[in-house]
Amino acid sequence: MSDTATGFRPVSDDTRPLPAVGGVLNSIYHGIEHVQVPSTFTSGAAVLQGCLPLFMAETSSEELIRRVGEKKAAQLQQLYRQSTLLNLYYSFELTQVLEALTTAAIPVMVLKGADIAETQYTRPELRHYGDIDLMVHPEDLKATFALLEQLGYHYYQEYRFEPLSRQRAAFVYVKEHDVGYLLFEVHISPHSNEMGIAFDPVQIWQRARSITVASVDVYGMGLEDMFIYLCWHYRSHTFERLLWLYDIAVMLIRCGDQLNWTQVRRLAHELGLLSTVYYCVLLCQQVFQVAIPGYAEIETFKPSVFICRLISHFVGDNLPAILDRTAYRKRKLLQRLMVDNMLMLSLVLFRAAFPHPAHLGRLYMDRSCLPLRLYWLYYPVHLLFILKTGFQTVFSQGRNKA
Repeated sequence: MSDTATGFRPVSDDTRPLPAVGGVLNSIYHGIEHVQVPSTFTSGAAVLQGCLPLFMAETSSEELIRRVGEKKAAQLQQLYRQSTLLNLYYSFELTQVLEALTTAAIPVMVLKGADIAETQYTRPELRHYGDIDLMVHPEDLKATFALLEQLGYHYYQEYRFEPLSRQRAAFVYVKEHDVGYLLFEVHISPHSNEMGIAFDPVQIWQRARSITVASVDVYGMGLEDMFIYLCWHYRSHTFERLLWLYDIAVMLIRCGDQLNWTQVRRLAHELGLLSTVYYCVLLCQQVFQVAIPGYAEIETFKPSVFICRLISHFVGDNLPAILDRTAYRKRKLLQRLMVDNMLMLSLVLFRAAFPHPAHLGRLYMDRSCLPLRLYWLYYPVHLLFILKTGFQTVFSQGRNKA
């Protein structure tokens, strides 16, 4: 947990402008006027793929009305007010939680959104929160739970299968409030998933940097670790939200010239995430016109020719097209094919067909009446779904070529 491992490199004084999102959102939705606006805003909502505050900040009232009409403009303005209120709640609660943990001498690391909002965004309030992720050492887990409960939070079982999972690395604690719920997710390790990527929390703690979040001195991932993790997180969630790509773009703009790209390459290689970093950077270049330092040598992250051809064949050469809200199948294919070599591709495809019991349980047991111990009965069902999807993909590619 030494600052000298990556250095304490503040970026709050950086005034370089961040990219706009309006044009990208217009392309994603085939016209911003086609966005389905929810009736109310809750913690889990991601209006405009999490970019509502960014969009509203860059769009005047007159322009908004011209683009979406008075009724939808009023709805978006109301949701923006609720989002702002939610962020104020999170800011206050985050201060309380971090102060309680540091007072109890519990080392705490702030992950992802709350870190990047405070240290990279020009205006932190424009970074939408769905939850806040914290990481503590395993031996501090019970004490952290106790402090959260003292602050009015209670454990939330996100999935029915969770109690039987032996690989749990995160626990959700919830508190009700006027806009919905506040969620804190307590980790002992960064998220992994069924694709076999696993981060070493011991190494991440050793490379941690000192940061100030919500006026409290805590830890954040080293910049190189955070950059790789943001890329992985975006891929892990099937490129669902533009906000997660925007986070990567913000980090490239704010500290692309501060990153130790040799270390990024080494860590990404060890994790099997060279291809993930390469394609996420490529997306940032093509979608947000982000400039990458030449010494980053981003082409050295590129996967083999065969992997590139697979992606070109099944996903296409127009990479920003995967952001289209109707392109879920292409996003899922890219998620699976974004690997470093053929061995990793084989492992990813095997895990897709025969996932870990914890992942299988999340997929099927929440909707099942079967006892949890019979989860294995869903393996043949899952395999049939995978085969069906595979055949549909091959046939659709054949029709497109014809």
